[in-house]
Amino acid sequence: MSKRRTRDETRELVIEAALDLVRKHGLGVEPTTITYQRVFDHLHTTRGIRITRASVHERLWRSQEDFQVDVLLRVSRMATGLGAANSVAAEVLSATADWLPLPTMREVARRAPNEVLAIAAADPLFYSWVGFTLSLAKDSVTPPDTREILAETTHTEYLETELRGAELVKGIALAIGVRPRVAMFASPEDGYELIARLGLMLAEGATVRMRFDEDELPDVTLKTGPDGEEQTWTAFAAGYWALLNTFLEVDPDAPGSATDGD
Repeated sequence: MSKRRTRDETRELVIEAALDLVRKHGLGVEPTTITYQRVFDHLHTTRGIRITRASVHERLWRSQEDFQVDVLLRVSRMATGLGAANSVAAEVLSATADWLPLPTMREVARRAPNEVLAIAAADPLFYSWVGFTLSLAKDSVTPPDTREILAETTHTEYLETELRGAELVKGIALAIGVRPRVAMFASPEDGYELIARLGLMLAEGATVRMRFDEDELPDVTLKTGPDGEEQTWTAFAAGYWALLNTFLEVDPDAPGSATDGD
């Protein structure tokens, strides 16, 4: 006799099957296409596991809509790429400890965004998150009441993602010795939040274009090396560097910031 699954094990099994379906649908996915029955059928077809509605409905989720919200949240939290960008930024900061602030910022911009695109290329969950968002537009076939619930969840998760992104940008800026331009922002937090929001928009746009045709995002060669030598940049990274250059400046009060170092 096989061991009886716990509720947590059943929840994870069903969520993982739902994520498989999200990956399969990709950019064209709508949260409401991930129904109980489609997930159960997928589990039975791919793994020979039978799950019934009675085993999850009002036991693990109050409704199918609650289940879809759960899937939506799981996709969004797996898809941001913030963790990978943070790891690469830490590596760059360690390797460029003796560099001046602006060259260090440039190197972070050149390398960290590429990790986000690498995640997008490796796992369709990244661009499926964009698809979820698009599906909640006015012309969505999602019923109005359900769309309102899902749209509110999406909006809340976007705000949380932007706040996490702002904290990441702030941490990197403090480590480098730069700050939001004083002449532009009422407070530094406003600057970090704007950079995070625009960075997320860049990532979404780059992801969609890459999924249609990777040639839509050709690499560019710029003379940005420490001694003016040529370096290869992705278009996304070049855009992110332009974003940082626009809204950040050297912090004269940061330790060791004697000059800006172009």
